[in-house]
Amino acid sequence: MTFSIRWKLIVSIILPLLLIAGIVMGLTLRRVYDSAVFTLQNQHLREVSLLATGINYELGSLSGTVDDTAIFLGLKPTLDTEAIFSLLKDTMRRDPLIYGASIAFEPFAYRNDLRLFAPYVYDKDMKRLDLTSVLGDYTNGRVQWYQQVKTTGHALWTEPYFDNGNGNMPIVTYAVPVKNGDTFIGVATFDLRLDLLNQRLSARMNSSRFMIMSPSGRFISHYDPAMILNSGLVEMTASLVNPLFGQITTRIMGGDTGMGVVNNLYLNGNIVPGNMWVNFTPITTTGWRLATLASEHDLIAPIRAQIQIALLGLSLTILLTFVLVWTMSSRLTNPIKKLEAAVSEVARGKLDTHIENIRSTDELGRLSLGFNRMLKNLKKQIELQSQQETAQKLVERELQMARETQKSLLPTEFPPFPDRKEFELHALNQAAYHVAGDFFDFFLVNPKTLVFVIADVSGKGMSAALVMAVTRTIVRDLAHSGRSPGEILQETNERLRDSQKGGAFVTIFLGSYNISSGKIIYANGGHVPPYLIARNGSVTNVGDATGTIVGMLEDQEYRNAEITLKAGETLLLYTDGFPEARSPAGEFYGMPRIKTFLQKNAQLNCLDLCEASIREIDNYQNQNLSDDVTLLALKRLNAGPVSLLAELLNPKGTP
Repeated sequence: MTFSIRWKLIVSIILPLLLIAGIVMGLTLRRVYDSAVFTLQNQHLREVSLLATGINYELGSLSGTVDDTAIFLGLKPTLDTEAIFSLLKDTMRRDPLIYGASIAFEPFAYRNDLRLFAPYVYDKDMKRLDLTSVLGDYTNGRVQWYQQVKTTGHALWTEPYFDNGNGNMPIVTYAVPVKNGDTFIGVATFDLRLDLLNQRLSARMNSSRFMIMSPSGRFISHYDPAMILNSGLVEMTASLVNPLFGQITTRIMGGDTGMGVVNNLYLNGNIVPGNMWVNFTPITTTGWRLATLASEHDLIAPIRAQIQIALLGLSLTILLTFVLVWTMSSRLTNPIKKLEAAVSEVARGKLDTHIENIRSTDELGRLSLGFNRMLKNLKKQIELQSQQETAQKLVERELQMARETQKSLLPTEFPPFPDRKEFELHALNQAAYHVAGDFFDFFLVNPKTLVFVIADVSGKGMSAALVMAVTRTIVRDLAHSGRSPGEILQETNERLRDSQKGGAFVTIFLGSYNISSGKIIYANGGHVPPYLIARNGSVTNVGDATGTIVGMLEDQEYRNAEITLKAGETLLLYTDGFPEARSPAGEFYGMPRIKTFLQKNAQLNCLDLCEASIREIDNYQNQNLSDDVTLLALKRLNAGPVSLLAELLNPKGTP
């Protein structure tokens, strides 16, 4: 068996060197890596414990101020009103985290002629009011912090809640009993701003994921502010479906201090690769729990950088050894120089190069003959490829011009009606090919009426784009004539049939939106029904088809139907490229995933909702769009008087 010179050198010198160096370096780096990971884990746990200690100290100091206020009032319960308000203002000045402070007296405990009195100072402007004007009779058991403190006789931190009154923000309340001797005379409180607490923690933790939970597990602070009050650790654990994380959750809620490691944790809609470190400790002052999530991959990046430097050094050593071996064997490899010179000539564009005077029958001889044949074929191939590239560039230039022309037919300025504050509107169109068959459009036919349309032409490419342009022109023309959506679709169906003889069809959802009342009169020609996103985050399908596809069958009728947008509700229209997006494995995205995605992103505005949807589909398809995707989101912002009254009667937006 014949071996080439290069192969002999690699087998006899380079390969053993690689094997020995690899084993030694691998064992050494493994020990260094394990030791560094252990040190980092302990360091991270200490940092979390120090953070909890800092929070304990800060909140303990604030609660101590209220405790002192309660003791002082117990000794001097006859302070005049101005003195009490001054005392509350002193409490407010302690820390910007305090949104408000109050003293809620027992009936007739402050004055014999005054049954209830609850002075309250709030906001950075030190506004003042009597809480009885907001809470009414706070002694009747409905105000939990008052009733619990009075019943137990002990201070407490409430569960987090959203202050729908003056604050309009998430808060927790610290409440402590006020006693004159052994007589209970009221409750002293302060309200802690969770938004500012979250901002402080975000600044301290940089990019780390942190969570603070109440004793019941509700999120008091979270790296994702949208989770505060809206979820809890138990719900989060249930959604992750990870037994290891479930065990860690049990330890967290049990008040333990420690650390756990979870692999491939599914978080925020994505799997975080590698190990995730979960560090946790209680905040004893409040009974809260602090936990952080940190990616091992991110934390050990400096260690990996050092390892890469070591590997680079090893690689350079091997490279120098290889150069030395190559130099020493130059006498054996001189014939290669002729071939190298010929290759260099070809690299400079001299395709007439020809290798001569090599009569060897080994690899070099066979390579020389093959090289000469390759050059001959290469010249022919280059000529053919040049012709093909010229033709291809011409086609691509024409397609690009077609796409630019098509884009010019769609609205491009967003927000489209900046002076209209009653509604919000955004739309996106992403083509699978150079040109798309999807389109959207919207325009005001009068100051009170907005017409919007989304459509999907069958097929793809240039033919679909042409049908799209014709359809858009017809719909715009008919809409300005004052016809109803159903009449517009009926006439569009006939005109398309006449213009292209049923060669393609269109699915269309056409709506006429009354800006004042929120009523939408629509006609749906075989298009996928849109989704209605309510203020409370619920998502439902609306707008079922009121007729068949447009442009295929003659003498079709299209009914008008109605839906009404309430203030804060969003209508999302889309083409079938959204539910029919396919993963690399061939699985459809599907309606259930769309509904789940919209529920998670229900609070986004129209622009962010459209862009998040496009990102979701791109990621699901691994950036390989298989079909055109078009989205149009319409959100009602300003309700009329009747809707406003309904919202005042039902402020939380519950069904």
